[in-house]
Amino acid sequence: EENKQERLGGSPMMPWYEQVDAVIATMPHPGTGPVENDSITSRLNGLKWLSTYGSKLPPGVERILVMDATDLEDLPLSNDDPNLPKGMDVEKFWKGEGRKPTRVLLRRGRSAQAQAAAKVAAEAAKAAARAAKAALEAIETGDAESAAKAAIEGEQAASVASALAQKELMKMLEFKQKLVSLGTIVETLNGGEPIDVMKHLGARNGYTSVVWRAGCWGNRGVQSILAGAFQWVSAHLAVDAQGGKFWQLMLAERAVQGACGPESRVKVFAAQEDISLEYCDEPDTDGDCSLTVDGKPVRHVRLDCRVALVDPERPRDFVLHKTKPIDRKIIEEEAPWFL
Repeated sequence: EENKQERLGGSPMMPWYEQVDAVIATMPHPGTGPVENDSITSRLNGLKWLSTYGSKLPPGVERILVMDATDLEDLPLSNDDPNLPKGMDVEKFWKGEGRKPTRVLLRRGRSAQAQAAAKVAAEAAKAAARAAKAALEAIETGDAESAAKAAIEGEQAASVASALAQKELMKMLEFKQKLVSLGTIVETLNGGEPIDVMKHLGARNGYTSVVWRAGCWGNRGVQSILAGAFQWVSAHLAVDAQGGKFWQLMLAERAVQGACGPESRVKVFAAQEDISLEYCDEPDTDGDCSLTVDGKPVRHVRLDCRVALVDPERPRDFVLHKTKPIDRKIIEEEAPWFL
């Protein structure tokens, strides 16, 4: 069994990746990516995985990149982009030839447009206030020419603000059109949480099984689990091997339970066949796995857990079993001679 796991450990591809409808990776918003490095290149790790390891997925498994609509300008479209991670052919990824087209889901798309409109309104309001104040002062002094000039300046300032907002919106639309021309599907979501993405894929495409690689970290991940976005969690943990595989399973399951939330709200279930050894000190291992000790990769376990939410309003059925009094009659028999 260990030799079999060692052969599988060199690839980050889980066996059940080939059976799902889609695999999702995230391009984090600035400030929500890796703590030690928040550069654009670092935030493109999810895109890199989809482009490299994701190319080994069956053609029927869709590759989806989830990102904020306001971060479109950071997305590389060609292999000449200076922010592109090494060893990545992003042009081939966008084209997606010979398989389901690549898809980009833009979170908070409508919010981005509303934000731009709000900025325009704010700038226009400031310009109008300045013009009104200047016009009032000019009227009080009897300077009609200055009043007219102030009103014209206010109108011009509002027009400039409106033009800037329109320019930003057009830039976003042009970028989306470039992606579409490369063969990529671009869709916009109103929400921004993982549960919104899952509902969108379920309602629009009828997907029932979706893998989200590194979809969430920290408290955001816990809140997504409690919201019902994920029914399975695949966790990498380094646990004490003393006591054998059964003891490892118990420790790993309790660790994942503590990370996913209180037992009063969520339950984590794992069986013996759900645990496997991961050898992340191999040269060709998954770059996303960052489980290290003293800066060096460490061999650890991967635990695939079922996650179920606790519904306090769920009715409970109590089954009563028929019982009978204990029979006090004592039966005595001579034991067989061979005992």
